[in-house]
Amino acid sequence: MKVMLVNPPWKLDQESVYSQTGAIYPPLGLASMAAVLEREEPGRVEILDAWGLGLGMEKFRDRIEASRPEIIGITAYTTTIVEALEAAKIVRQSLPGSVVVMGGPHPSIHPDEVIAFSQVDYLIRGEGEYSFAALVKKLSTEEGDLGEIPGLTRRVEGKIVHHPDPGFVPDLTALPPPDRSKLPMAIYRPASGAYRRTPVTSMITSRGCPFNCTFCSKAIFGSAVRFRTPVQVLAEAEDLIERYQIREIYFADDCFTLDRERTAEICRLFLDRALDLTWTCSTRANLVDRELLGLMKRAGCVSIGYGIETGSPETAHKIKKGITFEQAREAIALTRAAGIESRGSYIFGFPGETQVNLEETLRAALALNADFVIFNLAIPLPGTELYREAREKGLLLADGFEMYPLTDGAHVLIRPEGITPEELKNFYNRAYRTYYLRPRYLFQRLKSLKSWEDLRLNWRGVRDFFNWRRGTK
Repeated sequence: MKVMLVNPPWKLDQESVYSQTGAIYPPLGLASMAAVLEREEPGRVEILDAWGLGLGMEKFRDRIEASRPEIIGITAYTTTIVEALEAAKIVRQSLPGSVVVMGGPHPSIHPDEVIAFSQVDYLIRGEGEYSFAALVKKLSTEEGDLGEIPGLTRRVEGKIVHHPDPGFVPDLTALPPPDRSKLPMAIYRPASGAYRRTPVTSMITSRGCPFNCTFCSKAIFGSAVRFRTPVQVLAEAEDLIERYQIREIYFADDCFTLDRERTAEICRLFLDRALDLTWTCSTRANLVDRELLGLMKRAGCVSIGYGIETGSPETAHKIKKGITFEQAREAIALTRAAGIESRGSYIFGFPGETQVNLEETLRAALALNADFVIFNLAIPLPGTELYREAREKGLLLADGFEMYPLTDGAHVLIRPEGITPEELKNFYNRAYRTYYLRPRYLFQRLKSLKSWEDLRLNWRGVRDFFNWRRGTK
């Protein structure tokens, strides 16, 4: 049977800064599933990245009618679940004989909610490479019992049946690298100003995060950390350079430096092979040191993102962040000393946060003075401790399908304490103006420019940022 894996049509709300400045990276989850399917049944799988291509629902309909796949797998986040279900409805109308399978973070959290829609035939929970491949094989051959497939949710005689959880892929080294040959690689681009060279793409070299931040969803990768080997990371990077002329990679791991020695070995391999490559990553402030940062810089690292989240010790304790302001200050100082750009992310509006706590976070951001910052409003993602707390305390300003499209970090979804939702949103907007329009910051950016290319990249970031600001007034 012909299989199509779909990243559904979707558009960021203008309220989100990412609508103007955000990256478009390849859907590596779908590419990983395609790689496993290709190993089993070569030549039967295609990927339609409707979001990346900027397709609307009608163009999406045209594409599926032209291709006529028999099995359609659609991925969905909480933010995109409404559009994913609409895409599934279009599939059902246009290709009534096809099989629709949904997966991704939101269906894994709320399988009953999603499978209740008649346009969805099956649902795969959790890491889906092997479960989806097993489902495709059984549907194609009509042999074997579907009950043998872990992680499957389906309807049987009108009742919802959940198969046992699939667990997590225990050995990432056994998975083939994502099959990017089925993706429109030329369309992908980095965030405005947050790169050095193009073409840029993303890679994932580990899965899972052992930390317990209350706002973080672990619906897919969980807490058990699993790694690809440094040699595998090198091989995939070299393949990207050779096949797609990639010059920069964003390592999208939750904590790229979690295993310090593994990170160091990756850097040493990059240096030994003299890769023509720059790269960026994200990690925690307590997972770097001077020696490691120096090695990362020599191996091509140009930017590191740190999830700092709050400047309030009280809030940091409540959200179980597990890092201190002093650790964040040292990490950013060491990163700057190593010649690597620092990016800090912060969140406003956790339950119980007051104006005093908000001001503490903004002051901390200004004091740490990272090269770039992203401010978000707290997102109560279903399945997280943050969501449960906000719901139990009656603090959610929206829930269910009213809330899902608003979970982009630019909308007030949790009732603040001592101020109105409108005042919290105004504070969020003011934080951006305060940070980026400081004379000290502007001088710092100008001083950092080393070439006309640096000027061009920074100008693009400034232009897109102000386009976003104008659109939200």
